[in-house]
Amino acid sequence: MSSFFNELKRRNVIKAAIAYAVVAWVLLQVLSIVLPSVDAPEWVMKTIILLLLISFPFWVFVSWVYEVTPEGLKKTENVNKDQSLTATTNKRLNVLILVGIVAAIAVTLFQPKAGYMSSTNTVKYSIAVLPFKNMSTDNENEWFCDGVTEDILTYLSKVSGLRVISRTSVMQYKNTDKTIPEIAKELGVSYLVEGSVRRQNNQVLITAQLIRANDEHMWSENYNENLNDVFKIQQEVAKKIVDQLKIHVSPDEEKALNTAVTTNLDAYELYLRGRGIADTRTKENLEKSIELYQEAIKLDPQFAEAYAEIANSYMLLHPYSNLDISEAIDKAKLYVDKALIINPNTVRAFTVLGSIFYYEENWDKAKENFEKAIAINPNDATAHHHFAIYYRDNPDHDIENLLKEINEAQRLDPLSYPINDVKLNALLQNNKIEEAQKHFMKTIFFYPAGRREDFEGLLNSLINKDLSELIYSYEHVLNEHPNNPDFHYTLSDYYNGIFNDKRMSLQHAKKAFELEPSSAAFARRYIYALYDNKQFEAAKKFLDEDVFLNLNDSIIKTIMLQDYYAYQGLNREALIYNEKLKAIDLDTYYFQKAWLYSRMGDAKSTYEILKNPNFHRDDGVKVMYFAGLKEIDSLYHYLDKISNYENPLIRIFRTRYVNGLSELDPYRNEPRYKEFLKKNYIPVDKQKN
Repeated sequence: MSSFFNELKRRNVIKAAIAYAVVAWVLLQVLSIVLPSVDAPEWVMKTIILLLLISFPFWVFVSWVYEVTPEGLKKTENVNKDQSLTATTNKRLNVLILVGIVAAIAVTLFQPKAGYMSSTNTVKYSIAVLPFKNMSTDNENEWFCDGVTEDILTYLSKVSGLRVISRTSVMQYKNTDKTIPEIAKELGVSYLVEGSVRRQNNQVLITAQLIRANDEHMWSENYNENLNDVFKIQQEVAKKIVDQLKIHVSPDEEKALNTAVTTNLDAYELYLRGRGIADTRTKENLEKSIELYQEAIKLDPQFAEAYAEIANSYMLLHPYSNLDISEAIDKAKLYVDKALIINPNTVRAFTVLGSIFYYEENWDKAKENFEKAIAINPNDATAHHHFAIYYRDNPDHDIENLLKEINEAQRLDPLSYPINDVKLNALLQNNKIEEAQKHFMKTIFFYPAGRREDFEGLLNSLINKDLSELIYSYEHVLNEHPNNPDFHYTLSDYYNGIFNDKRMSLQHAKKAFELEPSSAAFARRYIYALYDNKQFEAAKKFLDEDVFLNLNDSIIKTIMLQDYYAYQGLNREALIYNEKLKAIDLDTYYFQKAWLYSRMGDAKSTYEILKNPNFHRDDGVKVMYFAGLKEIDSLYHYLDKISNYENPLIRIFRTRYVNGLSELDPYRNEPRYKEFLKKNYIPVDKQKN
């Protein structure tokens, strides 16, 4: 036996076997990292392991029978001992084993621990929970079925190692005929969950399966349980999916996976109905959603998410109806506080708080609450969406973080119109024109008439370097919708700011107001168009009518009466109305007073207001002041600042604003002003001077 063992050593069979094992182990570790990153099917790894196992005996046999010589492989028995390279082969195997061991240590150090994926790599491990099919005969169970879908989705979204597509995107695949690979490509995910629900009396049968993007089925299971155990089933499905993907789950995430939002099925159904109709963003449905959430709270007073969603609906009622923002905030705060008392980790409560502080212009607090929401649930698309809007609208205009946050929101909810709308805006603000154009063409079906023309006009303006494209886009859509007041209103603004065409601006302003006389914004646009066209008699008649008085608040009415005299050059009379603003709104009072002084040529009084550290105005307003004062150097200093804005959307907006000002009339034929217009894509040859 010892002679046989010595022969094995002499022929380097043992070292050859060790070298094979080390190299095979390193290869498998590398492949375990590489193959998932290219979405290789599981059978690839299994096949490689099988081949390595089958090859091992052949390797041992070859090392016994053959020896390496300068002439190549020869049978060991045919090699003279004087020619034998056993010692050389032995050294080579030692080097191979040593290199293999070093490689093994390196792979062990750099691969994810315990075979789990890195929780930061959310792109490779993204998942969508498709709407579960309702297999019940009763259509009323559709809401219950959607609840199963949403609950599994909600549980999975609590795991930081996964990017989970939002419900608003996945619900668009309800009853779809599209294949798994098609859906996976559209949503940009690696895995999908699908299943079915059958509910009968007090029993529920749930089937769930996990599928790769290439339609390979990874796992499936059936659950036939008592209806009261449905929340437990949903938790179990989520955990099984996490286990299948080998995602590391933190203790906090484990706790979240074991916590249900409510244990009351009826309350949960009401909550889901509320969420469903609130997504439409109409005044009626937002109000109805609040009623449904309140019914859910009656059934489960500890339903924190329902309280938070009531607060969210109240905040949405401000932009989507006529609810005053202060009233919306007061009501939202009441329900947010209740939600956080019940559950201090209610994500929606923090997004609502962020929005409240956003409206109150408390930018530090707004940022703090949006960051809390994302820390609790990085998969919350709404939190990223609202955080992006915060970066867009705060005084710092952080367009890089705007794009970063809206990109994340869009990855989580790729089929959301509001999110895609903000993303396109963010791409334009970051001067990514080519990427914006591609995104617009890919998502053009999202945008309603009007908004589509906005983006089309902006893109064409930036590509062709001609803001006339904005007017052409709206004239085109107006041919299809001649009685749309919003389109007339926009064209009134564009004709004034781009062509300085006061006559066409008045024509469209008048038409917009006639089509929708209940709009305060349309009324204001119409009056200022009358001022610009020096039709003061018609303006005064309108100012005295009840429709105007009823539409506008005290600040707006006072400003318009002030401007009625100012536009006629009756500045002393205008100052009388300006003084009335002092008791109503101090900031507006000083803004208007500086404007009146500049029109009067009173530089000293204008500068006294401008020097106030609390009086901040943008460059466009300063252009207006210095144009009125006829201070040429300061005027062109601020015009040059506008021309050098890196953000193209703000540059376009400021340029349009400036070009529509009557204060600029004395400068329109100056070469320097014409150069400003050309530099900012306003056609000089189309100006109505």
